[in-house]
Amino acid sequence: MREPNRNGQRWLGLHLAGCAVVARLLLAAAHGEEPAAVGVRPSPRIPADFAPSPTVEFYGNFETAGVVAVLPADVSPEHVGRVRCALNVEGQWRPVHDLVRVGTNPWYATSLFWLQPGRTYQVKVEAEDRAGNRLATTYGTGSTRPEPIAMETARTLHVATDGDDANPGTLAQPYRTLQRALDIADARTTVLVRGGTYYEGNLTFAHNGTVESPILLKAFNGERAILDAADPGLIDAAAWHAGEPGLYRHAMAGGCNNVSLEHKATGRALRLYPVHSLEELRTRTIRGLGPWAQVGVEGAYLCDGTTATLAAPGPLSDYRIYVARQTRAFVIESRRSIQVDGLEMAHLGKDSFAAVAMLYDADDILFQNCRARLCNAGIWVKAGADRVTIQDCGFTDVLTNWAFNLMKSGTAGIDGQIETGCVYVDATYSGRGLVVRRNRISGLFDGAHIAPGSRDSARSNETDFYRNIVEDVCDDFVEVDGIARNVRVFENRMNRSLSGVSMAQALEGPTFVLYNVLANCGMVRAAQVEGYEGYPFKTNGGGQPDIGSGQIFLYHNTAWTADPQSRALLVKGARWARITFRNNIWCGRKLGFDIWTDPPSPMDFDYDDLYVEDPAAPLVKITNRNLYMTLDRVRTGLGYLRHGISAAPLLANPDGGVYTLQDASPCIDAGAVVAGINDVRMQGAAPDLGAFERR
Repeated sequence: MREPNRNGQRWLGLHLAGCAVVARLLLAAAHGEEPAAVGVRPSPRIPADFAPSPTVEFYGNFETAGVVAVLPADVSPEHVGRVRCALNVEGQWRPVHDLVRVGTNPWYATSLFWLQPGRTYQVKVEAEDRAGNRLATTYGTGSTRPEPIAMETARTLHVATDGDDANPGTLAQPYRTLQRALDIADARTTVLVRGGTYYEGNLTFAHNGTVESPILLKAFNGERAILDAADPGLIDAAAWHAGEPGLYRHAMAGGCNNVSLEHKATGRALRLYPVHSLEELRTRTIRGLGPWAQVGVEGAYLCDGTTATLAAPGPLSDYRIYVARQTRAFVIESRRSIQVDGLEMAHLGKDSFAAVAMLYDADDILFQNCRARLCNAGIWVKAGADRVTIQDCGFTDVLTNWAFNLMKSGTAGIDGQIETGCVYVDATYSGRGLVVRRNRISGLFDGAHIAPGSRDSARSNETDFYRNIVEDVCDDFVEVDGIARNVRVFENRMNRSLSGVSMAQALEGPTFVLYNVLANCGMVRAAQVEGYEGYPFKTNGGGQPDIGSGQIFLYHNTAWTADPQSRALLVKGARWARITFRNNIWCGRKLGFDIWTDPPSPMDFDYDDLYVEDPAAPLVKITNRNLYMTLDRVRTGLGYLRHGISAAPLLANPDGGVYTLQDASPCIDAGAVVAGINDVRMQGAAPDLGAFERR
């Protein structure tokens, strides 16, 4: 693939029409006028040809938007005390979340929540000095994206397992392969795939769609159409030759990073682990780590370049054998307006950098209602891929029994091949508008990785990860490890992991984490068997510890776990510009807030419930020298939680997965109003703490 195009201009996201509106708004401000309400034309007295350079950008996703402001040249960031933002709602300016400086860059950013798709909005940005004096007022306008619609077109091509690529592609005479249909499909075309299994991979689209008429690849009328990366000639056990006791062989050139079994009688799937030698297969051990049973391995395999040899937990005839011969299902490079709806992908991962789809400089791409099973990675997003949407999909694997070090990059065996997630944002990503929503993610190593690792040409990422269900992951629910300029993680329901939201580091900022349930961190093998610490958010690690994270905002999260060794919060060695806590619930069994460095990085920590079940445990511990046993000591000694509480939150039924508040909960009406976050959601005299408002 080509290297990314880093032309430095991708951040100028306002359309020409939007620029003209901004110009009119700026002129209105200069004349002392307030801009018109959403959907209302500005004053006709404003000259149509007035077009100064815009200083405020509004970048809309579906239900959120980013506001990015460049202050006037004569306003130095060193003199700025606060940058306010307000949203025009029916002609009235409603305060929303303040903008903050993006790293050390000369621009500021914030995020807007709870917007409507396909609507136009106006914002006002006001910069103040440290004494509260106004320095500048600027305005911006923009639109949220309309909901994507996978609509079939007048021209339709059909694919079926009993078709023929020499056919015309009609319903009566379908093609045999998806690639044949995708070579023909253009912006006028829907490709319908009949039910069955297609042993294809590395599929490409020969043409672009358009925003008005995307190319649609869709399963036919809900039929189950599967893209299987496995070699069909190796699925039946009869294809394998028994050699030494318990070992089976087949000639195979090259290597493979994904081999799995499916038990015929029960349908249970299990991964085979890639070992380094025949000796490990014979002795059923993993080099340097011990017997298979000790590290959660039931079966394993070896590819030596000419032969694949495997050992199953029982007679091979009891299983179907899936050996990946494809690395990717789709390669979508330099393409626009492609939609994939309702397909199922399985067993991808012959070579490195496997993916359900590799998106490279690909804009307006939609994956919805799809399923990915036992694939080494989900959707891989690279270079300038703008407005990628992954929604209502399912990503499942069976990795939770393996020892942590068997999978972690740079340790042993599979060496990071599955340390990816349902979506993996590449280090070279410089796109904007990635939306990952309403997906179900289960049994993976990481739930998702949504931040690029290298500095890019986009002034803000505008990435949304929301309303997903994430459960039974080996490491992190979601990783915001990398550049995080307007990254938003909200309203997710997450259960059982090692750690929750990883921000190690979330560089430059701002990063917003709000209204999430972070349940049962530490209730996986890595913590319960191997001794790693589980905790609800992670800040340690990353490639630039001397710089640390940008500003992070944690609002209205509920963290609870059954882990008997749990801390309510844990911060190891980490730096950040500032972390702001408001209206969260943090519950620990053994310890409260455990901080491993002294002094801690700046924290604005208030209006939370910080609770530790053990009455003899410190509420806050900084290294092993400073113990703060009570809330009063935390307040007087650290200045934290001046309006917070430390009490059992009385969740409805956390053991049963219900994290709403009981009627008697001390968290009801115990929160602070945060403009643009909870002011339109609160039901009582004040916001409730945690992810749910008591109604």
